[in-house]
Amino acid sequence: MTGSMLIVMGLVGLMVSQSALAVNFYRYENDDGRKVMTQTLPPNVVHRGYEVLNERGTVIKVVPRALTEEELEALADEQKQKQLQAEQQERDKQLLAIFSSPKDAERALGRKLEAIDVYINVTKGNIAKLQGEFNSAQAQAAERERSGQEVPDFLISKMESFARQIREAEESIAEKEQEKVVIRKEYQKDIERLKYLMEQRQQAGSE
Repeated sequence: MTGSMLIVMGLVGLMVSQSALAVNFYRYENDDGRKVMTQTLPPNVVHRGYEVLNERGTVIKVVPRALTEEELEALADEQKQKQLQAEQQERDKQLLAIFSSPKDAERALGRKLEAIDVYINVTKGNIAKLQGEFNSAQAQAAERERSGQEVPDFLISKMESFARQIREAEESIAEKEQEKVVIRKEYQKDIERLKYLMEQRQQAGSE
């Protein structure tokens, strides 16, 4: 082995030994609020936060103190508010992509309600026809009973069918009326939000 190689290996060994001997120090506040630096960190002060220093006294790591329950709750509330704001911004973006103004939303609401009213009116017309058919079948059954004849099964089935169809149609109308209430509420929220967004735009433009 040459002398130069021995020198290189010696230097490497020296660096390794120095690295192995390197010691970190911990600096933290004691119970009196004074800074203390030790080679070992007491477990009971970890929550206060501390600094890690190398052998030259240079801070190489800072560990913040643990948050209190109140601070954790405040942080959670803040994050929740940020999330709600982000969700609201996304809804606003979608709303403005669908409607150009509150009037536009009002017109869309009118079209939806008009379509539902058409359905309701058609269904009411069907109910009137079914009711007429039911009344006719009922009159036939009553005539047979007055004459002492037995009411045939097909006539009873026909009346039951008409009654069922009338009941289902009336339930459908009730559902559509409730749907109108829900649609009005949803659109009213969108209309009010659009008014607010338009006002914000105008104020921003005037500044």
